[in-house]
Amino acid sequence: MQILIKNGRVIDPVNNVDGIFDVLVEDSKISKLGKNIKDVAKLIIDAADKIILPGLVDMHVQY
Repeated sequence: MQILIKNGRVIDPVNNVDGIFDVLVEDSKISKLGKNIKDVAKLIIDAADKIILPGLVDMHVQY
């Protein structure tokens, strides 16, 4: 399944990325990062005014 996340602020310090981009996810993996991705996706998410970043873990969560 393809998911296209549009117009989110992508922050990835490891790869020195900080900007407004589209992210295409295919089979649970990022397959493309860029501006104005035109691929047809089953699900399109508008992430305007949202931040997209690598997974975070909250060390203070308690069960």
